[in-house]
Amino acid sequence: MTFSTKDIEPFIAFEKNGWEKAAGAYHDHWGALSAQSALPMLDLAGIKQGALVLDVATGAGYIAAAARSIGATPIGLDFSGAQVELARKIYPDIEFLEGDAQDLPFDDQTFDSVVMGFGMNHLPEPEKAAQEAWRVLKPGGAFAFSVWAAPAAGEGFGIVLSAIERHGVPNAKLPEAPPYFRFADPIEVKAMLTAAGFGEIATVVASQVWRHSDPDEMFDAFNKGAVRATAMLQSQPENARAKIRDAVRAEVRELMKGEDYLIPVPASLSVGFKQS
Repeated sequence: MTFSTKDIEPFIAFEKNGWEKAAGAYHDHWGALSAQSALPMLDLAGIKQGALVLDVATGAGYIAAAARSIGATPIGLDFSGAQVELARKIYPDIEFLEGDAQDLPFDDQTFDSVVMGFGMNHLPEPEKAAQEAWRVLKPGGAFAFSVWAAPAAGEGFGIVLSAIERHGVPNAKLPEAPPYFRFADPIEVKAMLTAAGFGEIATVVASQVWRHSDPDEMFDAFNKGAVRATAMLQSQPENARAKIRDAVRAEVRELMKGEDYLIPVPASLSVGFKQS
């Protein structure tokens, strides 16, 4: 599941350009959902008060903020200048830096923990990020990360992707990319983290619920507030995109409870520990 330089360069540019444009929209549409698994991931990593924590692919800083809330000292890092600017605006008392997850600008054995929220599926060579996490961790430190769980019927990603499959047209405008749900598979997680030197590897699924007041909000989140999913939808002909919206709306309406639509969007959380 690796890519040659020829394969990954268009993907690198696609992701970089995409996140520079999507930082604010992602925060507006996805932020409250993404933040739900922050504390469970920190707990999985055993992060305690006083720990020095590196939050890689920090985005708007949700996990860094969660780490601070339990008394840890976080530093956030993201490759997108727009994301770093947004994080600094939202959390001005946390340090945020621009940098590469696959080439961390820190010395060996600097951090007690390294975390990454929903970033591994956006990296061209995630194995390098795991190796870099191992390098900057102190012995005994944890590397924990979250990804979206594999799509299933009646859940956020399953609803949207099945609608695209049924009503969309073949999509040739996207660059070749790593498998989006690769690290929702515990076998893939264990293979990668073991190769990087980690032990005590575990993967759990965390329940998350996307609460919307309008049945079109979830489609809008995918259509405006992401990178790969947004590109998939935006490259569809207008009539196909309208059919996809209608199909998503119909399924979301089935998830109404009280006055809101409650959409399950579980996350897969993984951790490995640097052996002493």
